[in-house]
Amino acid sequence: MRSWREGGFEKTRLFEMRPDFRALTLLARLKEKKDDAMLRAFAGELEREEIRIRESTLYLSSILAVEGEMTRPLTKVEREDIAWGWPLAKQIGGLDIGQCIVVRDGVVLAVEAIEGTDATIRRGGALGKEKAVVIKICKPQQDLRFDIPAIGPGTIQAMIEVSASVLAVEAGKTLLLEKEKLLREAASAGIAVVGVKGS
Repeated sequence: MRSWREGGFEKTRLFEMRPDFRALTLLARLKEKKDDAMLRAFAGELEREEIRIRESTLYLSSILAVEGEMTRPLTKVEREDIAWGWPLAKQIGGLDIGQCIVVRDGVVLAVEAIEGTDATIRRGGALGKEKAVVIKICKPQQDLRFDIPAIGPGTIQAMIEVSASVLAVEAGKTLLLEKEKLLREAASAGIAVVGVKGS
């Protein structure tokens, strides 16, 4: 049984899987069950069957985040929070823990793990009360053939629920699902959506 959300498969389903023998054998060979290790292993299995995997953005350039402010201008404090939080998010991504952190005034409110971006936003936003800055990055080692950060209207809805004020994503490496709706709803809620050039 699959459970898809914006951007991908719910990782918590990992504990409910009933893999066949081939998948069990593959999983048994893995030293750890981190995203990158699992995805590369499955990709390797497909390639052994002569199935070529192309980058997932091959025909999606029109919905990739662009560099700069996409809704409203950032305040000085918001810019400072992004500049402060961005390298932290990259470090966490480098450890293959998650792709999203929530910060406010130089404090980390939440770090994404298996629960996913929207749950991280709700948790961090509730702690920050309001004006939280959400940073979603592309992991340094991310294989863009089959794993690329994505946000959608659901992400904006999660931010609205906790009065978060900024969503900073990696320009050229983040998919904006239902892009026009996402940006319209963010603008209506006063949320700044900004594309940041990679580290």
